[in-house]
Amino acid sequence: MEPITEQEKQDFREFLSTIYGAQANSWNINLKVLELFGELLQSSESCSRYMDMVPRPFVAGNVIKWASKQARGAIIRHLKNGGKHYLICLRAAGARMKPQIYLASQGL
Repeated sequence: MEPITEQEKQDFREFLSTIYGAQANSWNINLKVLELFGELLQSSESCSRYMDMVPRPFVAGNVIKWASKQARGAIIRHLKNGGKHYLICLRAAGARMKPQIYLASQGL
């Protein structure tokens, strides 16, 4: 596998800082961190799929029309979001994996 460039390391640090805050800016990005990052994305994927199905808030009006619109909207969101992840899902998966990622960044 090719070595990680400094630009790639910085890009991953920036992404990890959206999940873990500024502390991630000092982490050493190595192959183990990238491997764990892949696991984090996989574990947040199912959460993001389910988030597409969460109905949006009800606004006064006809409940039947609202429910029908929510069902169509959920299908459209799911199709449009293909490979996207909800930030809340990434943060939840990130919270579970933080000790592993931190230790990997320390070379442990």
